Amino acid sequence: MKFSTKDRYALLLMVELASATSGEYLPLKAVSDNQGISVKYLEQIVAPLSKAGLVESGRGSQGGYRLTKAPADYTAGEILRAIEGSVAPIPCLGSETNECPMSEQCFTLPFWAGLDEVINQYIDSVTLEQLAQSLPAVNEGCGCCGTTACLALLNDAVKKGGVMASNHVGGLSGAFIPVSEDDGMIHAAEIGCLTIEKLEAMTAVCSVGIDMVIIPGDTTPAVISALIADEAAIGMVNSKTTAVRVIPAIGRKAGEVLDFGGLLGYGPIMAVNQHDPSVFINRGGRLPAPMQSLKN
Repeated sequence: MKFSTKDRYALLLMVELASATSGEYLPLKAVSDNQGISVKYLEQIVAPLSKAGLVESGRGSQGGYRLTKAPADYTAGEILRAIEGSVAPIPCLGSETNECPMSEQCFTLPFWAGLDEVINQYIDSVTLEQLAQSLPAVNEGCGCCGTTACLALLNDAVKKGGVMASNHVGGLSGAFIPVSEDDGMIHAAEIGCLTIEKLEAMTAVCSVGIDMVIIPGDTTPAVISALIADEAAIGMVNSKTTAVRVIPAIGRKAGEVLDFGGLLGYGPIMAVNQHDPSVFINRGGRLPAPMQSLKN
């Protein structure tokens, strides 16, 4: 037999699931983005894997698919058989009983049987854990050095495209960066790549301020006020509107996850610098408007 594209993609899908955080569901969209395989094709592949009990699905904002056992307990053979049914090199070896009427007179049958044995021995000797170890680690992500520059380029392209189209369909406002509403931002925050400080820098070059960020419940009013003041300063100096939408998670600490359910999504609770800015905040006053000649 010839192993198909579906077989290759099934192994890639299972490797992605094996590499995901233990116990968490991985959306097919994430696999699609990583491997360049369409979601519709992945849906066709995951169906027989699910029927064979190799994966299980979860619904909701954190839904997707996950393994039903440890990666070391899977073999490449059982994954391929779940997709193909049989990996025999010729049809008459595809079932336990050879029903070919010419099998007794077939002098090439021992060759094919030997090849079948070699194929099965090899694919059953390779575990999913071993395959996952060969997956290259991806160290880049939202929040790493260069993120602010990438966001500036994206925002520039969106705004200029909007200007060109505005005579016909209306303009485009720019890039938004709400954390708890975007899978990529959520993942970056979960692994520590995206921080509040980096988000603040990103707001200087996009269309919004700190948006949909969940913070520890014990964050003081003074710290929240100072965070708002920082964003107000960025907006004032750059002559643009900024805002702060933070959600104090009462009784929760940084690193935990708060799930709002349904369309409201979920997100990690991001650490906030808790040093006290009360002296500054209690001074009162306002941020002065800049002179245009001093604009940076």
